[in-house]
Amino acid sequence: MLNQITAMLIKRMVIGWSVCLLANTVALSQTQSGKDLYTKYDYHDFRIEQQFKGVMDFNNIDYNRINAVIFHLTNEIRVKNNLFPLSYAPELEKSAMMHARDMKAGNFFSHINEADATKKTPNDRAKLCNVANPFLAENIIEGYGLQYKANETVYVRGRGQFSKTPEGEQLKAHTYISFGEALITGWMNSKDHRKNMLSKEALQLGCGVIYFTDPEFNDMPSFTVVQNFQWYQPIKLISP
Repeated sequence: MLNQITAMLIKRMVIGWSVCLLANTVALSQTQSGKDLYTKYDYHDFRIEQQFKGVMDFNNIDYNRINAVIFHLTNEIRVKNNLFPLSYAPELEKSAMMHARDMKAGNFFSHINEADATKKTPNDRAKLCNVANPFLAENIIEGYGLQYKANETVYVRGRGQFSKTPEGEQLKAHTYISFGEALITGWMNSKDHRKNMLSKEALQLGCGVIYFTDPEFNDMPSFTVVQNFQWYQPIKLISP
């Protein structure tokens, strides 16, 4: 017998975080992989690029592509709201990826990492990623990798497989763009997250995600997602 389940497309969000602290610490190295996704495209033209339209393969997640799509979608919606686009900051992408991984590994969902004092707040994490003057705001969210709308009933067809009717077509994986759009919609429908995304104080942005399967929802393909915004002044790097 098929199991019938109902769940939310966007699983969890917490109130967007913003703090203003200034400090120095030892920096970690920063990778530059995926940089061309920000230099070759922007909010004007990223939608025409075929690789952003590609369907996600959960056995081979392209994290650089997801991070870039969320970045470009954020700038797209900022410009639609008469705000300037944000600059890409690889240091913020690294801090966002760090927190997404730590939340999953530590089985928590919060802006505060209570398990590691060196990574406790968004600013602490940015300092570890070579930011000397962190003034961070942070959005976090969890979302599903399949094309599934909030409050729809679905039927289990196998581990990680679902359909809208008992014998219907299985739910398809999101494209990179449609997945990003679902996340942006979730944040924009939340007052505090929307405030961070549309802040006039924001200058730079980095986004990070981590993939997992949700054992509480029949191994549904899922993602923990983080946005880190630098406010007030451009990032200054910690001197070697």
